[in-house]
Amino acid sequence: MKLFACMCNQPQRLWAALAPVRSVLVAEPPVSRWGLAYSQSGDVLLVRTPKASDKPVDLAAPLAEIKTDCAIAHAVRDAPDRPLGGTDNTPPFRFRRWMFAQTGGLELDAIAPRLLEHIPEYLRRNLKGRSAGELVFHVFLAMLHDEGSVDDPNLPVGATRRALAATIKLVAAEQHRAGIEPSFGNIATSNGRSMVLARLDQPLRLRRLWVIGERGERDDAFRGVLLVSGGDGDARDGFEDIPAQRTVLVTRDLQVSLADLNP
Repeated sequence: MKLFACMCNQPQRLWAALAPVRSVLVAEPPVSRWGLAYSQSGDVLLVRTPKASDKPVDLAAPLAEIKTDCAIAHAVRDAPDRPLGGTDNTPPFRFRRWMFAQTGGLELDAIAPRLLEHIPEYLRRNLKGRSAGELVFHVFLAMLHDEGSVDDPNLPVGATRRALAATIKLVAAEQHRAGIEPSFGNIATSNGRSMVLARLDQPLRLRRLWVIGERGERDDAFRGVLLVSGGDGDARDGFEDIPAQRTVLVTRDLQVSLADLNP
């Protein structure tokens, strides 16, 4: 299903920068639920719609009224035999300054008890739903906790990448132990100051964002980056493909680099 993540240096102009690519930020039906997480004044705020839709959903629409320099949006399509309703199961998920979303039909019920053993009690209390993405998010937070970096606003993107890689490795190991074929989709996470995305099982594409000045020229004062995951309404023109098993690292000053997933 559709996921996008973006960062920029001028929050008041993000909507204008997204205008040329709005069509690829639409999730095609059926959509089981969808949401948007965004950073504002150091806090992560959520706009979530737990109701199903049989019409296309414009995931970027809330940004018309929101000024933010960092956002993650995600639409979910439940498997027919495993519907998960309610706001608590609607991504993205948040904890303090962190936001997180994961695509793919990950099935973790059989190994959830073992994964919970790795999560400190204060983080387990934040688990509110039954979705696999929320559980993986809290394993990731546990990895950050082990390094003492959950609350570090200036955490280097390399440290985030290592924690994410360790999370995927642990979950995959537990799946293998239980005889489950690992399938992760893609993952996006941010603390509002930097962002890391992992390209695992689905296409992930990157585009630089810009705005056009009054004279019709590109305004170099604005800088931004957009990443789109999801096979419906594929992003093509102006986008570059991210190779599988790679991470996209976006720093606070919007420097973008690719790195191997493994720490």
